[in-house]
Amino acid sequence: MECKLFVFNPLQENTYVLFDQTCEAVLVDAGNATEQEDEQLRTFIKSNNLTVKSLLCTHCHFDHIFGAQMIHGTYAAPIAFHEGDELWLDRYVSMCEMFGFLNRGEAPRADIILHHGDEIRFGNSTLRVIHVPGHSQACVAFYCEADNALFCGDILFKGSVGRADMPGGDANQLVSEIKSKLLILPDQTLVYSGHGPTTTIGYERKNNPYL
Repeated sequence: MECKLFVFNPLQENTYVLFDQTCEAVLVDAGNATEQEDEQLRTFIKSNNLTVKSLLCTHCHFDHIFGAQMIHGTYAAPIAFHEGDELWLDRYVSMCEMFGFLNRGEAPRADIILHHGDEIRFGNSTLRVIHVPGHSQACVAFYCEADNALFCGDILFKGSVGRADMPGGDANQLVSEIKSKLLILPDQTLVYSGHGPTTTIGYERKNNPYL
């Protein structure tokens, strides 16, 4: 499985395009907030002859779903996320206005509801859904065992964890869930976060001061 990273919008959100030799692909989060950022994604997808099978959302904070409707409309790709972020979906338009972002339409709605333990298949690749509430109650990570890769949104960062001071957040729950569900993964597992650089499970287990 290959992974292409795009860093989008003023909040520097990481959007990932995952694909393999079959040219089937999924996107993890869609932070593209402008037509120029939309075009970066479209150009990459077209130049690599990719077929977008779905958009996977780690959670529904507004900076991670700016481009969801564009992806859905352009590629007829179903949008998938865990239930429980209705509060943030309801606030999407007002949050965009509050932070000065252009209104890109209404918040996306789920075509697929994800559950802990679900498997998502595209091409020859498989991702397993891991529900890790605490940053929000709907946060999930996507784990590819074959490639030692974890796409975790704002759950875990290099040297840090997601903030838990927003509605639906719970710091104690977040740390407990990370320890019980993510730190049990192999040390060599690459951690692709929703913001900032890539890290590994082994590094975070030894060095993360929050864990």
